[in-house]
This record gives sequence, structure tokens and C-alpha cells, in this order.
Amino acid sequence: MKKFLIMLFVLAGLSVLAAKVDLNIASLAELMQLPITEKQAKDIYEYREFVKIFDDIYELRKIPSIDQETLDRLKPLVVVSIYVETDEAAVRREEIRDLLERVDSNEGASEGMADVWEDYLMTPQNVNKMLFDDLMSFPNVSGIDAVAVLKRIAQGDTIADTRDLRNSTGLSYYGYSNLRSYVYYKEPPVKNRLMCDASLLYYTRYFEEGQYDMLHESFLRNDYNATNVIIPHLKTNSYWGYFGLDKLDPDIMLKLRMRYGNNYKLGIMHYKAKGEEDLLNTKAEDILADSKWYVGYENNELPGFYNSRLKVYAGNYRATFGEGLVMENTDYYSARKTGFGFSKRILGITPDLSRTQENSLKGGAVEYTTPLFGVTAFVSVDNKDALTYIDRDGYAVMRDEYGNDIYTERDTTSDYFGRQYYINNNGEHIYNYADSTAVQGDKTKVFALINPTLRYDDDTMREAEAYFNNEISAGVPYAMNYINLAARKDVLQEKLWGTHLQINPFLGTKLGFTTYTAIYDDAHFVVPTYNNLLPTVLRDSYYYSKLVKNLNAEISNLYSTQTNKYTRDYRRVIGFDGQTVIGNTSLQGEYAELSVNGDDWKLGDDPKAYLVSAHTQFENLYFITLFRNYDVDFDNPYSNSFSEHERFEDTILEKNVYALTNPTIADLYLNSNQSQPERGIYFETRYKFNRYYTINRSYLDIWERLTDGRRSVRFQSELEFRPIYQLAMRLRYKNQVNRYDDDAERGVSKTNEYTLAFRTFLSNRDFLELEYRYNTVWGPPYTSLTYPAAEGPNSMAAAQTLMIGDYVAVNYTHYFNKSLKMQGSFLYWFGHGISHWDWEDMEIDFMGEKGSKAWIAFTSRVSQNMYLNLKFKNKTYQDKEIRIRNYNDSDDATLLDDPVYFKRVEHSENTIRLSIDYRY
Repeated sequence: MKKFLIMLFVLAGLSVLAAKVDLNIASLAELMQLPITEKQAKDIYEYREFVKIFDDIYELRKIPSIDQETLDRLKPLVVVSIYVETDEAAVRREEIRDLLERVDSNEGASEGMADVWEDYLMTPQNVNKMLFDDLMSFPNVSGIDAVAVLKRIAQGDTIADTRDLRNSTGLSYYGYSNLRSYVYYKEPPVKNRLMCDASLLYYTRYFEEGQYDMLHESFLRNDYNATNVIIPHLKTNSYWGYFGLDKLDPDIMLKLRMRYGNNYKLGIMHYKAKGEEDLLNTKAEDILADSKWYVGYENNELPGFYNSRLKVYAGNYRATFGEGLVMENTDYYSARKTGFGFSKRILGITPDLSRTQENSLKGGAVEYTTPLFGVTAFVSVDNKDALTYIDRDGYAVMRDEYGNDIYTERDTTSDYFGRQYYINNNGEHIYNYADSTAVQGDKTKVFALINPTLRYDDDTMREAEAYFNNEISAGVPYAMNYINLAARKDVLQEKLWGTHLQINPFLGTKLGFTTYTAIYDDAHFVVPTYNNLLPTVLRDSYYYSKLVKNLNAEISNLYSTQTNKYTRDYRRVIGFDGQTVIGNTSLQGEYAELSVNGDDWKLGDDPKAYLVSAHTQFENLYFITLFRNYDVDFDNPYSNSFSEHERFEDTILEKNVYALTNPTIADLYLNSNQSQPERGIYFETRYKFNRYYTINRSYLDIWERLTDGRRSVRFQSELEFRPIYQLAMRLRYKNQVNRYDDDAERGVSKTNEYTLAFRTFLSNRDFLELEYRYNTVWGPPYTSLTYPAAEGPNSMAAAQTLMIGDYVAVNYTHYFNKSLKMQGSFLYWFGHGISHWDWEDMEIDFMGEKGSKAWIAFTSRVSQNMYLNLKFKNKTYQDKEIRIRNYNDSDDATLLDDPVYFKRVEHSENTIRLSIDYRY
């Protein structure tokens, strides 16, 4: 009887419990059955689906429409069950979310590699079956760490868990902590299943300062100087005004990646950058043509072969070998890219859905690797953008105002100012060269490949150039020369094939050979000879001296397929790379050579580039030594190696954009991905003394710019003091001296930068940092215009100049809960001619004269599989003051005594970046 009563009581309790509504699993219809309003039921449902699941019943009070009276009424009617995440991928994503955020935030520097690293994080590989290059491709894992793991496996030991991994002899804690999330040991944390990542990015960014200035460069009106009054330039006489680039024109990126485990992969991405045709006005076939895609198959456990793996990709892929001298196809330059830490290279073939457009590879690639050797073959057929110009030899086809073809001879005659023109059938002079096309059968004359800021179609650009040519064709003294050099979209087809062969004779030792040949059937790369180069690139003879400088040898030494010594239709680069680990030191290097006049199979007779580095590692110390040498005429668009500066820095493409026949030629520098010709040695270290003091990444670089022999040195060091874990103070110092061997040379400059930062790690992983930076830049005395202006030539050496600037910033991170995070920053800077920089959450920003900036970003997991990031930024700053004087005119005392000033112009930029990711 007693047992019966107990059972009856339990059943009654269960029946009451069963009648209750579970807030974590109830449908909207079930919630609407409760004694609440329809709005309250919808609010409860949306809170659970889009904010978070309920931890307890009292969390209902966080919903604005649920008051205490409603909560009291619901208490006996509802229940909150224990919710456990059942999606294995979602569980792992939650476990390593901090690392995922670090990978995503590093995307600005690694461009496209975050996708690959995230795949490894979500479906990791068995560490007991990984190869040397696999381990080396993970961020912050060195060659010494990779060998430590491989040695243990080679001795017949199996790494069973993370504790086993940590106890591997020679594996540093730094390497272990970065490796453990990318690998598994027995069974994979996430079994083979279909995974999907869909992303949408909406970004109302602004052009960078160099691009902004380039696009604002005005083509002078044809009535300029017609009177003694200066006529203001029309807004439409620049690319900025002609295309209305001040309107809201966001970047839009759509990306979809799908894969089954780590075997079957496919993806597609379309990226519409600012300054490109609006998607609504673009044809579907053009959208598909400009999109990137891939289909791939990978197998790390081929049957019948010991620990061998196969990769096969069709579509867009990335190929990276050695130190990036022969092949690392990306559009993005990164200074001091050592190949260690987060400046890693993922070696071999990987899928590519990055924003890289000009140097993308599109075709097919196969990679087969074993512990003893590896073979890679890749083929690409892709259209490339390039700077083209009109060949003045032979005939040309021109179109008159009615669209009729006019066949004329080149260099028919020239006007008073030496500008060449054609004479049509009506005897009219035609200066407009923009609409010229080569005679059928002739190859397009290409100056160089280019990654243009404005990537409009050819018809759109030709119309703009025809408009500008009409403005500048009257022949007035101050008019710009005709536009004879301009970027063309997909103007040539590049057929590229390449191979990489590698042998691994010893554990941690590899020797590789890489080569590629790019064939151009429909174009010749021809840099004009000296007499033709000057009028092709520069506006008029007044600026010719600017191109004569040795520094501009980078321009005149661009690769040509047609010279007075040879004619070919290809570009070929060959190279050798190697790496070995000896004790706690890793040695690596690469030699590359561009085939020009020499024998392909003879080294040293053609333009070359080489790099050698050593990485020594201890538990709390590492040391990097790196030497590089890149010849001036080593022109390899697929090279992306270590250097201090990108190609064409300090040339007329950077310093004298106003002097160019077409200002958009400056894109050769602004969007360069290659290293500048340099020779130098670089040292880097990090040392942790104890738990309180650490010398963070510190480096010394001594190098010579080979175009003009300028010698420079750059030093940076950072000391961190951490008395307790939650509090840290950082002191950083940077010094750079350009032309340190000659203080009297005009190009010398001395920069000092001092930074002090206090950071504290608060409860719930919140973070607060206060940073102050002070800069000085010293310049030597040199002949300059003085004030007041004096008649005759100026020969006075002005005094030394010292520019100063400072910067203060507050950075903050707050976690509202495990699904919602806020980041923000406020900073104020004063430049006075000094450029400041700031690393935001996912990008680096450069600031000019004086201003302030504030940004705030919210990162939220709005549902189980959906993630949202919303960022707003305001940047308000001042232009440099423009001073106008009437030099060398003693008759106008008014202007001399009271110079005319254009007041400072203040800019205010409001930027929104919205990204939505669905990951299943």
C-alpha cells in the first residue's frame, strides 16, 4: 500500500510537470496557449531564437514586455529544461571561438588564409599522420616545433591526447598552445558531415589617402590661362567628379563555401569593390565572369600508400612555395613578412576565395605528397588587367564622331607643343588617342600588369578618357598631354603553367624546385625606350627630370617580352628553395631567377632574387636572422616576399602623381604586391625574462634600396611589465633613419616613435587599454622656397625641420554574455606632416594631418548557426593647409604681404560594415 501511494504521488507530479510548457523547446503556437498576450508570446519566442536560450525562468524579466506580474503568473505553468548543444560542429566552434575570432581579425594581413585555417579548426587532422609542411602551415608553429612532433611519431610513439602532445621533447609551449586546436589524436572531434559557410559583407568604406588624391587629380580645362584670372577646375575634370565617386558606393561580398568533411569542397564568391559597377546595373554574365569559384577533392589517407595525400582543385586556387619569391599569388602586400608567427604562408595548393583579383590563378591544380617527396602541377588561364598604350609604329584604326573607322599613319605630324595628332579624311586634327585600336593581327602593347582602383569596363573608361582628351586638346601651355597610357580590364589573356618538385631526404629537411611560365599570345610587354618613355608617362618636358633619377629605374626596368635583343610571348621564373632543422635552429631560403637574356638552365646570368633566414628557438626566447637581395629588374608579379617597402615607393608613381599623363598610372604603386629592390639583413627576437617582464617582438633591419643606393635602418622594441595577470604596461620605441650614411643628402630623415600603453583584463574577459604615442621626424636643411618670396633663383638653405605629432587612444572590449560582445575605440591624433596608423579589429588604418576617430563593433551569435558583426566608424580629420603665394612678383606687394590661404577643409567619414555569417 505504501509503495502504491508513493508511485501514485510520483505519477501525479510527473503529470503536472508534463503539463508545463518548456520555454527552450516550445513552439510559438504552444507559447500562445499560455495566459499572456500574443506580443508577449512572440517576444519570448524571438528572444530564445535570436538572443539566447533560457538558463532559468527568471530570465524572462530581461524581455521588456514581461513584467513581474506576468512572471508570477507563468511560474507554475512553464519550465526551463537543461539545454545541451547537440551539433558537434557548433560545440567545437563554441570551444575555440576566441581562436576563430583571432583568425578572422587577422584576415586583413593574411587575406584568404582565414578560410583555410577555419576549416582546419572545425575539421582538424590527425596529428599522428601529418607531414612537415602541414605542421609548418599553422600559425605560430615553427620548423623546430614541427620536427619535435615528427620525431616522436617516427620513433613509433603515438600522440594520444593534448597532454601527450605537450610532453613532446623540443615542442615549445608557444607552438603547443597554437597547434592543439588544429589537430586530433584518435577520433575526429567532428565526424565527416556536410558543412556550409555562407557570408554577406556590406562595407561603406572610403578610398585610402593615396587613392583619394590620385582620383582627385584634375585634367586642366582647355581655357585655362585664357585670362589673367585663375579659373577654378571643374569637378568633372577628374576621375572623382566624372564618375561621381563621392556618392555612397559600398563594397559588397557574397561568399558560399560547402564541404563534406575535409574531402569534398566547393565555393563561390563575388566581390564588388567601391568604384566598380553597381550590381543592379551589371549583367548576370558579367557577375559570373568576375566571380571566383572552386571545386576540390582532398584525401589524406590514400589506400595502398603510406601516409600519402592528394589534392585536386578546379577553379580559383592559391599556390605558395618556399619564401614566396617564385610563387605566392596575392594582390596584397605585407611589410616584413618573415613567414613566422601570423605572417605565415600556407604552403602548397589551397582554394582561393580571397579578394585577390589581378594575381589570381584560375584553372586546375594537382598536388601529391608523401613523407619522402611531393609533386605539384598547376595550370591557369585567366584574363588580366594591364596598362596599355598606343604603338606609334605602323598604322592604327581610329573612330570618328560617327563611329566610322579611319585608317591613318602614326606620327603624321605634330603641333607647336610637340604633341602628335592624326588628320582624318576631312583634314581635321584628332588628338584623341583613347579610342585607337591596333591593326587587326597586331598585339596589344602592354606597359605592365596593374591592379586598378577603378575597375570599370573598357567602354566606360574610353568614354571618360575621350572626355578628358577633349578638355586638354586645345594646346594651351598648361594643358596636360593626351592620355596615351591607361588601364584596361581583362585586356590580355595569360596562360600559365607551373610545377613544384620537392624531396624530403631527412626529417625536417626539404629541397624544392619551382617554376612557372606565363604565356601571352595576344599582347607584348614593351617598356618604351627613353625618348618615348618620357612623353608616354609624363605630362610635359618640365617634369622629364623627375624620371631621370636613378630611383625610377624600377619603372624603366619592368619586364618586356619584346626588346631590341629578343622577342618572345612569355615570362618565365625558376627557383630553388630548401629548409632544414638542426637542433633548435631552422634554416630556410629560396633563390629565384627571371629569364631574360640568359640560359634557363644557367644560374646567375639573369635578374635574380634570393632570401636566407635562420630561426632559433628556446622555451622563452626566439631569434630570427634574415638576409635578402632583390635585383632592380627582377619583375615577378607572383612574388610576395619579405621587404620593408613595396615596389615603386618614392618613385614618380608615388611622389609626382600630378605630373603623370594619366593619374591612375599611380595604381602601379598604390596597389603593388611586390617587394621593392632591396639588399639587407634583418634581426628579430622575443624574450620572456620571467612572469613579470617580457621583451615582445623586437627587430632591427639594415637595408639598402638598390635603385639609388639609399641606406636605411629601422629598429623597434617593446617591453611589457605585468605585475599581475590582469594588468600590463607596454613601452614601445621605434627609430628609423633613411640615408643614414649622408646627413647632408636631401632624402635623409630620422623618425622616432614612443608609445606607452596600459591594459587591464577585467572580469568576464572584458578588456580596457589606454595608449599614448609621440612621434618626431627630423629633416635636413636644403635649398627651398623662402618667405617672403624673392626675385631670382633661390639658393638659401632653409633650417633643419622637426615635425612632431602625437596620438592618444582608448580601446575597450565588453562581453554582455557568451553570445554578444562589443568592441570599441576612440582616438585623437595630431600629425603635423606625420602619418599615424591604427590597427582596428580587422584592418589597419592610416591617418593624416589632424583629427579624431571613434568606432564601435558588435559581434553576436544571434542563433545557433548565425553570426552577425556590425561596425560603425566616424573619422573626422583636416587636410593639409594649402598656401598660395605670388612668388617672384615684386609688383604685387599685396599678395606678398598678405598671402592668400585656402582654409583647412574638414572631412567627416561615416563607415558601416555589416557582415552576416551562417555556419552549419
